Amino acid sequence: MAGSSEAPTKIRRGSGSAPLAPDPGRPYPNDMANAATESAVAASTAEEQPRYRQIYAALRERILEGHYPIGGHLPTEVELCAEFGVSRYTVREALRRLVEQGMLARRQGSGSEVVSAEPHQGFVHHVRSLADLFQYALDTHFDVRSMRETRIGAELAPMIGGQAGETWLLVKGIRFTKRGGEPICVTHSYIPERFAWIKPELPTCVGPFYALLEERAREPIVDAVQEIMAEPMPRSIAAGLGVRAGDYALRLLRRYSSRKGTLVASFNWHPAADFTYRMQLQRTRSP
Repeated sequence: MAGSSEAPTKIRRGSGSAPLAPDPGRPYPNDMANAATESAVAASTAEEQPRYRQIYAALRERILEGHYPIGGHLPTEVELCAEFGVSRYTVREALRRLVEQGMLARRQGSGSEVVSAEPHQGFVHHVRSLADLFQYALDTHFDVRSMRETRIGAELAPMIGGQAGETWLLVKGIRFTKRGGEPICVTHSYIPERFAWIKPELPTCVGPFYALLEERAREPIVDAVQEIMAEPMPRSIAAGLGVRAGDYALRLLRRYSSRKGTLVASFNWHPAADFTYRMQLQRTRSP
């Protein structure tokens, strides 16, 4: 056609004049080449992925398909290391990602329990006992940003179990999914002045502050109280999480006490849009 830039279409013909109809059961050579290329690219991409991501994807698929049912447990870390031929660190990184997505809950002494067959958007915190809080602290990374003595006021005092006018140690920091990972929450922890000597140990503490204080002060925890409320994100908190000031936050206050009083009380601000708090309660029989 005059003025057209399109090349004429070439038609393959047999012995007659009618064009050959394509055989739907037999792909053209180009189709087979493209399929082979796509398969090679997919295999190459899988091989290029870090091993922990490959293990994460395999375990996630097994959970989605019901191979590991809700309420069931994954194989132990040792068994997974043997199956995939990797180190314990690699397996733990894969499990950490499943915990992050709310599909697993890791508990000391009982392994990794499947709690959801579907991944969740944002971070999911699953709590059933103090042991779960301890594991949560181990599976994440807390970065201490500042420590200073502060005099508490009348409004704050009853919330942390103190008296107005007392001096407490205030530790501010950010908890991340892992070292160098995404921020989970901003935390302000208040520690009574009687534990001021613990200050040098806090920046390198592995695990929760309450466990360190319980062990070092030899004051067993007899009570743990948690309060959850929604509130607009304060500007200083929003800056640490990379969100807008005024966006809603879930503020969790946890207070751990021995028979002598508060060991530590922590305020934790989580972005409401990216955080799910799941609690499992079990009925106990009356004596």
